[in-house]
Amino acid sequence: MSFRDFLKTGKLGAISPDMTMTEIVTVLGTPEHADPDYWTFGKLEISFDVEAPRQMNWFQIEEAGYLKGDLEVLTNRLALSLDGFSGKTKPSQFLDAGLWAPNQVKIFYAASGDDILLNICAGPVQIHFRVDANLKDGQDAETYLSNVPMSQLIMKIDSQAVLDSIYSYPHPKTEEVPGAFNWKLLSGSHYLILAGRR
Repeated sequence: MSFRDFLKTGKLGAISPDMTMTEIVTVLGTPEHADPDYWTFGKLEISFDVEAPRQMNWFQIEEAGYLKGDLEVLTNRLALSLDGFSGKTKPSQFLDAGLWAPNQVKIFYAASGDDILLNICAGPVQIHFRVDANLKDGQDAETYLSNVPMSQLIMKIDSQAVLDSIYSYPHPKTEEVPGAFNWKLLSGSHYLILAGRR
């Protein structure tokens, strides 16, 4: 199956985020690790609702930063053609690949302790990045985000961002949960301009 198709649709071949636990067993068999509501199949991890019919909350490709080559085997029944993408693909490269209309994509970034997090939300797909600590020149992340001009900030974040994981939800992921992080929002189009790709 195609990584490009997964990013556009949120479906990973026969795996769709609207499936139930029983349907996943039919497609993938029994998991390597099964908590009552969290299953793992290699790099593929799935969260289920605790109530019947055990509907999927989301699935993710964990440790996506290690994706490389032409093909990634996710489970013994599931392989992914990477279509030129890898764990080194930068946020701007995903946005510039023609997968989604950039003005319909939302980019969220925030400080989290010493780290900077960045998420691309495009329909049911959310791509998580973390930013190399060397970016901050010894400052804590919140201070860094507040003090660096936006024109420089996004270029630096984009160049240092490392792919972490990719989630697929049964509904469009259009906002981040507030609270622990002070999320800042950009459109995909604005992000590309600030990253120097437009």
